[in-house]
Amino acid sequence: MPTSGDLALESRALTKSYGTYRGVVEVSLQVRVGEVVGLVGANGAGKTTLMRTVLDFIRPTSGSVAVFGLDSVTASVQVRRRTAYLPGELVFPAHLRGDDVLLRFTAARPALDPRRVRSLADRLNLDMSRRVGELSKGNRQKLGLVVAFAPEVDLLVLDEPTSGLDPLLQREFAQLVAERVAAGVTVLLSSHVMSEVEQIASRVALLREGRLAAVDELAAIRAQSRRRGRARPVDPVDLPQLAEALARVPRVSEVTADGDAVTFACTGEMDAVLKSLGRFRVAALDVAHADLEDAFFSAYGESTGDGRAS
Repeated sequence: MPTSGDLALESRALTKSYGTYRGVVEVSLQVRVGEVVGLVGANGAGKTTLMRTVLDFIRPTSGSVAVFGLDSVTASVQVRRRTAYLPGELVFPAHLRGDDVLLRFTAARPALDPRRVRSLADRLNLDMSRRVGELSKGNRQKLGLVVAFAPEVDLLVLDEPTSGLDPLLQREFAQLVAERVAAGVTVLLSSHVMSEVEQIASRVALLREGRLAAVDELAAIRAQSRRRGRARPVDPVDLPQLAEALARVPRVSEVTADGDAVTFACTGEMDAVLKSLGRFRVAALDVAHADLEDAFFSAYGESTGDGRAS
């Protein structure tokens, strides 16, 4: 685990309860300086509660959070000076124009660089002269991204940052994050959309019912994930022998002769599978790499009764 000197954020047994309702329960999480950690989980899993507690918008029931070594409660002003936050539910006064919104935020921070604001607005195709009440959900989200990315900070806390954005702008957002990380900024983002996190994060933390169920490197999750394969022999008469050969390969399971091909599941490296298939004339081999959702939940056995991520 990283030492305290290179931690951007550390929560220790963090718990937040709302009377009889659960927020987060004994969450201990470390985020290293300059990395992107994605909080994933179903709606209501505790992602927003954790983020808001990190920034002292809500106080923990027990446990603690430190941001760059500063206690989030006793040193909340210093913490917020070094962070920018994009909430999941954006609320801007409807009568203000985009430029006016930025002016209000400038009053609470050192002056924002107008060139940087203009560059962000241009990249996101946002008209800053329009009133908030006239903006679509997607354009309000763009305005929120400009507010979050305009100041020079050390930590970005982004709650469902691409909500309402089309795929092109989602890619632009991913590029913005990459540029900030290259400059040494740490990013904590939440999403219930696994594919979004997969594009951006280096580590993933799974929250389930307020508890931290698992934390791992994205590469490690993929390495443990199960992939689906389909091999079709040139000669259909080879189908039983091909299926039998695959069934003997370590880490291969669910081998089934299906029509003119053999389907199977496998984990780890494909070398042994390819060597086994090398004994046959194979007309086609298709292997579907699991997306992050399948990878994460197959690696940690977290699923609903129908096999899908909960």
